[in-house]
Amino acid sequence: MKQRRSIKNYLDALVDKDGLKTEVTITLTNETLLKIIGALLLSGVTVVMLSHLIKNAFPNMQLAAIQKQIANLK
Repeated sequence: MKQRRSIKNYLDALVDKDGLKTEVTITLTNETLLKIIGALLLSGVTVVMLSHLIKNAFPNMQLAAIQKQIANLK
């Protein structure tokens, strides 16, 4: 069973009687790495989807005006 660490334990590991420690070791497990990769992929997909939705929801007004002028010329 994994032991959960509290914020106090993390702060104690970062600060000692002389002040802020400069050496900090971060351990990444496979599970943590997969969570980070999944979050990055999900955020990338979300940004792409939002940009497409905004582009389609608000059409380019200049393009519409040019198309209207071309239709009038014909």
